[in-house]
Amino acid sequence: MYTEIFLGKQEVETNEFGEKEKVITFSPESLFCEEKSVRYSEFYQAMQTGMKAEKQVLMNKYEYKGYMRSALRKFAKIRDSYTDEIIEYTIFREYEKDDDTIELTLTRGVEQNGSS
Repeated sequence: MYTEIFLGKQEVETNEFGEKEKVITFSPESLFCEEKSVRYSEFYQAMQTGMKAEKQVLMNKYEYKGYMRSALRKFAKIRDSYTDEIIEYTIFREYEKDDDTIELTLTRGVEQNGSS
């Protein structure tokens, strides 16, 4: 099933006082991605590291890498296919396929500075 995705990234920016701070920004335009079910092996591997694999998506790797170049941490907002609600996720695994796609594994919530 295809749905919309908004990519987000955490970067270090300098504020008006000259202090460096971490800021999360999301892409203004949406891209399309294909939602996939999380495989059992992926789910259990994530559990071993303390994460919960809740969603996997496939998208064009060049669109993804173009936006995420300078990201410290990576995030996504995805439109739920059933409720039309936009849900925020943290991207914790990327896997480049042989074709022009990248598979992203996500956990619900935006974790800033390592906590949700």
